[in-house]
Amino acid sequence: MMQEEGTVIELKGCHVAMVLCRKSTFCASCAAMGLCQLGDDGRSMLVESHNVLGAAIGDKVRLGCRPEQFLLASFLLYVVPLLALIGGAVLGEWLGTRYALQIDRNLLAAILGITFMVGSFFTIRIGSRVIPRGTFMPEITEILPAEECGR
Repeated sequence: MMQEEGTVIELKGCHVAMVLCRKSTFCASCAAMGLCQLGDDGRSMLVESHNVLGAAIGDKVRLGCRPEQFLLASFLLYVVPLLALIGGAVLGEWLGTRYALQIDRNLLAAILGITFMVGSFFTIRIGSRVIPRGTFMPEITEILPAEECGR
């Protein structure tokens, strides 16, 4: 499980908390990156997270993101567009070879590849509205004693 530590600064309803964390190297590849807001200093971030333990404002907490969430988000954001690019390029090459078109088959492959890749981004964006918002949200896994935070 990938983890971060921070302080609860706001509660949103019964089971959602805003946690202020220091930005780390893990942030660049986090599955919940879209749920974070960078602070004014660029080194801190606000993370919306499931508050299953009932942490209160001011509590030091540890956040966790399950590997399955991370892998699914990575697959959707990186592998699907790559497969669309390759599929579009192969289709363009095949169409250019099979049919006598007025366009070079390599140019057709490039155009279709890029079109399919951009289309996959739009499809992911529209399709992500169907996925419940909390699916990729990290959760509070532990409430830390004040002296333990920041190790």
